[in-house]
Parts: sequence; structure tokens; C-alpha cells
Amino acid sequence: MTGVFLLSLTSTLRANRNALFRLLVRYLGAVSVAFLLLLNTVQVAPGLLLDLRAVIVALAAQRHGFLAGLLVAIPVALYRLLLAGAGAGPSVLGLLLITALFSWRTGLFRTKPNVELLPWWRPLVLFGLTSLTTFLGFTLAGKSLLEALPVYLAMTCLSVLGLLTAQAVDQTRLRALARTEHLEQLVYLDPLTGAFNRRRFDDDLGHPEPPAFLLLLDLDHFKRVNDTYGHEAGDQVLAATVQVLQETVRLTDSVYRLGGEEFAVLLSPCAPDAAFRMSERVRHAVARDVAPRAGLSGEQVTVSGGLIPVAGLKRDILRAADDLLYSAKRAGRNCILVPQP
Repeated sequence: MTGVFLLSLTSTLRANRNALFRLLVRYLGAVSVAFLLLLNTVQVAPGLLLDLRAVIVALAAQRHGFLAGLLVAIPVALYRLLLAGAGAGPSVLGLLLITALFSWRTGLFRTKPNVELLPWWRPLVLFGLTSLTTFLGFTLAGKSLLEALPVYLAMTCLSVLGLLTAQAVDQTRLRALARTEHLEQLVYLDPLTGAFNRRRFDDDLGHPEPPAFLLLLDLDHFKRVNDTYGHEAGDQVLAATVQVLQETVRLTDSVYRLGGEEFAVLLSPCAPDAAFRMSERVRHAVARDVAPRAGLSGEQVTVSGGLIPVAGLKRDILRAADDLLYSAKRAGRNCILVPQP
């Protein structure tokens, strides 16, 4: 339980830049726990060992697929072969069967874990099948099948109990992550559009990955949309604007709704020439796509903005971007302005 709990700390609901590192840590942790279980074994007959290493292999295969289960099983199987004895061969065969059976429907390999909760009867059936290698081990050791029966039943039941416990630990961790993510959404997301809100913007603007640029945006003539089509249509325009912005910018960029019809895009990291190209791409995408998505046929929704490097004090950055934004409004709207050299 302790080992599975420590492994569960590497679980995450969202993909991130450290996904491969987390997966490597999870793999090394799984192998380590399996070895600890193998070192704390019970010898039921000469060369025949009873432990729960199979649970870790089953968990890896069921969560991450056949390849993950196999990668965990191989070092454990090699060590078991070094220990030798009549049960070595049947034990390795059992681990391979566990890898194949528990990865069924999970696939060959997946970085995002399969969080499906297995019903109690399925591990019972699968471990019941894989534990049949116990009879082979007893036969090779010159023992009777009747002597193998209680060991077979014990191994099957303990393995099922171990896997169900591991699932419970994993599910507890995933539920905690889901609650945390929900709370983060309440704190950092705008409920209408799904964009990051002003609180998250203030946090992110303080430490972007350099070089970074701030694109401050404001919808043109938004009041006319509300007055002509109603506030529900205005809300649809705001939501469509965020959707278009999120689809247009890169994965490393962030979109924020600062309030009303004002938005921001933090381009980070981004070279200066790429920042201006991205701002123009955003402007064109808004003019082309927002009105149709909001259901305003025959209309065009445009945006004005100011693009500024993120350098210096936060208040100075915001003031400079705001000045450029209003200069763009005075210049005729539907344009992005940058600081003049």
C-alpha cells in the first residue's frame, strides 16, 4: 500500500511538459516496489516463493498497456531466474501472462494512464488463470497438486486484494486531483468564456518564459452588438472570441479575459518577429471567424490591440500596452500597434 501510494503521487489528469519525466519516475518506482515485494517473500516449498510482485506488473499493464507491463516484468523476471528453483520458470511465465491479460483493451502503450476501475470479478478471473502456474511449479518441485491447491488459492486471493487496494489508492489520488483542478478552474478561469481570468493573468505576467510579449486586445464596437442583438448574443461573441484566440495561438501561449470585452494573450517564449506575425494572425482570425461562430450572419467582429515586450515593471508594461490599444482605436480600429523605434 505504501509503494502504490508513492506511485500514485506521480499521477496527473493533464498532459504537461514533464509527462515523460513523470512516466520514467513512475516506471522506476514500479520496478522498485516489485523488487521490494520479491525481497519480502514467503517460501512455501523449496524453490517456490509466494509474494505480490504480480500486482505491480498487473497495475502497470492495466494502466499503461502491454509494453509498460512488460518493461516492469522483465527486470523482476530476470531477478527471479537468478534466484533459481523449481518455481522460477512458472513464475516468469505467470508474469508474462499477467502482462498480456491485464493490458487487454488498454493497448500497446499509453502515456496518459487508463483510469478505468476494474470490477472485482475481473481480477479474480485473471489472477485465477495466471496463478495456475503454481501447479506447474509444484509439479516441477516434486510436490503433489493437492499441496499446491491452498497456495494457489492464497496467491489468487491475495493478488486480487492487492490489486483492488492499489486501485482504491489510485482512485483516491485521482479524485483529489479532480477536486483540485475544479477549484483551480473556479479561481483562475473566466466562467463565461473558459479563458484564464485577471487573477491568473497577474500571476503569469510576473514570470513568463523569456522572450515574452503581451498582446492586449479589445473588441471593436462591442456595445453595438449588445444593443442590436442583445446581451445573449454579446456573450456568444465573447465565448467565440476566446475559442478563436485559443485555436490560433501556440500551445505555449495563454489567453486571458481581463474583463468586459478586453482580452490578453501572453506569447511566451516568442521571438519579436514571430510575435508580430502571431498578433496579425490573431487579428485576421477574429475578423474571419468570430461573427459566424456567434451566429451573427452578415456581421463582422474585429479587434484592436497593442503588442508590447514583457520587460520591466508590470504596471509599466500594462500602461504601454493600453496606450497602444487606444492608439489603435483612434487609428481606425481592426489593427495591432507596436512601439515605434
